Amino acid sequence: MLATLVLTSCSKDDDSTTNPNTNNSVNIEEGRITFDISNFENTTMNGDVEYFLNNSYPTKYFSISNVESMMHNDRMWGILIEQHSNDDIVLPQPGEYPIVQGLANTYDQTSFNITVSMFTDTMTDTGLHFGGNSGDITGTLKIVSITNNIVKGTFNFEAYASSGQKIIVTNGKFAAPKHSW
Repeated sequence: MLATLVLTSCSKDDDSTTNPNTNNSVNIEEGRITFDISNFENTTMNGDVEYFLNNSYPTKYFSISNVESMMHNDRMWGILIEQHSNDDIVLPQPGEYPIVQGLANTYDQTSFNITVSMFTDTMTDTGLHFGGNSGDITGTLKIVSITNNIVKGTFNFEAYASSGQKIIVTNGKFAAPKHSW
């Protein structure tokens, strides 16, 4: 009877401490990014990812980007998530941030800019760029945690190219380690 009482009380304690954290977890392997694209293409993108924090230049930046192109239908895809500043920039605090068009709109470090690019050939193709400085973009990015130089988060957005094509990005998540020079 004493063993049952101990086990019952332990399981209640365990449940009460883990339940609040389930909404704040990102289930993805360290160094990976994944997201679903629909409308212009219908696929899931997966790739390696890192983050960069640089205060060495007049324009400081924090960025998360794929390490190598993600291939789909013989096209090279990339994603760049970023903030800029004239002052020293720091890692963003956990929380939800709006995704906005134009890098100039991220200088206060309260929002992010995201560009999704697609190329058929990086030597001859100027590419198609969704969001970023090229076209309207709306959505949210959530920084879930920053531990051991790994930034984890989620994102969802709609973005347009300057020529009018639209993508819808859902189920985005990343676990980006710090880039090591």
